Amino acid sequence: MEKFKPYAFLFIAALLYALSFPNIFEIYFPLGAILGTGILFYHLISEKGIKRRITYYLYYNLIITGVSFYWIAATLQEFGNIPLPIAAVINMLYALVFNPQIWLFILSLYYSEKKNISIIFHQPLVVLGLSVTLTSMEYWIPQQFPVMLGQPWIIFSNYLGLASYFGIPAYSFFSYLLVFQFVSFIKYKKVNLFPVLATILFVLLNLIVPLPLHPYKPEGKLNVRLVQANISNFLKVDSESGRTASVQEVLTRYKSLSLEKFKNEEHPELIIWPETAYPYPIYTRRNNLADSSLPLLMYEITSEQQSSFFFGGYDHYKNNTDGSQFNSEQNAGILVTPKGQVSETYHKHILIPFGETLPLGPLTKYFSQFVPDMAFFKEGEKFPLFKIKKNIQFISTICYEGLQPEFIRSYLNSIPNTPHFMINLTNDSWYGDTVEPEQHLFLTKWRSLELNLPILRSTNTGISTIIDEKAQELSRLKYGIAGNLDISLPIVDTNKKEITFFQKFGFWGNIPIWILLFIFQALLLKLKNEK
Repeated sequence: MEKFKPYAFLFIAALLYALSFPNIFEIYFPLGAILGTGILFYHLISEKGIKRRITYYLYYNLIITGVSFYWIAATLQEFGNIPLPIAAVINMLYALVFNPQIWLFILSLYYSEKKNISIIFHQPLVVLGLSVTLTSMEYWIPQQFPVMLGQPWIIFSNYLGLASYFGIPAYSFFSYLLVFQFVSFIKYKKVNLFPVLATILFVLLNLIVPLPLHPYKPEGKLNVRLVQANISNFLKVDSESGRTASVQEVLTRYKSLSLEKFKNEEHPELIIWPETAYPYPIYTRRNNLADSSLPLLMYEITSEQQSSFFFGGYDHYKNNTDGSQFNSEQNAGILVTPKGQVSETYHKHILIPFGETLPLGPLTKYFSQFVPDMAFFKEGEKFPLFKIKKNIQFISTICYEGLQPEFIRSYLNSIPNTPHFMINLTNDSWYGDTVEPEQHLFLTKWRSLELNLPILRSTNTGISTIIDEKAQELSRLKYGIAGNLDISLPIVDTNKKEITFFQKFGFWGNIPIWILLFIFQALLLKLKNEK
């Protein structure tokens, strides 16, 4: 029975971790990620031998995958018509790439054993060093769906005043500090007061430092309509293949919703369709966007509503001489003026591996011929600033780009003016009625806090929502609902709005704080040794 005890504890640990994020039980326990990781680290540190450690971690991840990331199997069934048993096995392989920093931690433990290096996990400077290292790895190691230890703090978004200064790395760092204090207490019966007091101070400062909300009253409003047509994945793919009946059904749904009356007998001033909503390619003229030809449907919507229109679609890039579709189109957000002219376009920069490209660099074109049914989009290159009437400005991201803080920082720092909001176009229909849409939204909310930027999230099947600068949802359309999300969005003068410390410095803004903590802890140890 003794040999099964670690698995019982690791089952509890994985469950606690999963409950910190949207999960199948719809129960949220924000501290679960810290406690779960603490139990995991205790067993990894206490165990000898890399095989047992790997077994522990694979088992731990298997539980998390079953409770939170099971949607990968559902996606494989939807995407490739893969039988459930095979999809479930592939789903289990997600454990091999989930939280890569933990795999590196396991390898470090193995290396230290081989070299007879003793790591004192209750030593304060060791704890600080490990916390910085793990935080850095989880932030910088590329992940399509980046899950970080500090993300559950978003539950307390109204009280995270330091988020706009140090972003999510700070919250992961202090979470790791608590993890190692948990391990130190359980394994060594020791707790170092300095990391504990530093974390308490960090929490108090979050409560004291105000959120960087705009100090001025709104100078106007913008009537925005998010259209959620709830097009199933089958109908969407069928329409994109050119089936007339499916195309007609898709466009009829979007058109009828777009032309509905706005509240209070007003008109929408900006209508938004989600990612790749229009099923046919759009042929924009790169050298003169205003001369681009658009489908009659676009003119009907903009002229009748006298509204700007921003929609997700396929922007044709080039014709290949070999007849292939490689890099021939771009996943785009296209802005149309009330007069029916293309004003500006955004092309997706970060493409999804195995969905929109292959992660093979220069070899991608060669191997694309062996998977002809997969889309191979051309990556975007420019960072446009969209402008509509009343001199209102916004930026756009598409799908998982909203989960990448450094990418959005680069976007904001490359444009001349501060936008009023960001539009995130998304299509989560691939994942079906699973927990993925909630998780995707959960992780996206951090960008509004870090960058003091409202987010208009337009999705095909849900969840469409308006997120304010405090990461609070003003309104939402749940998953699986067809309808409009109409809101009068307050508009402030962004010329008076200062950009956040995190937007300026990003991850690197945390370095001075970490150096100060190291210096202070070293001085304390020196004083202790002198005594």
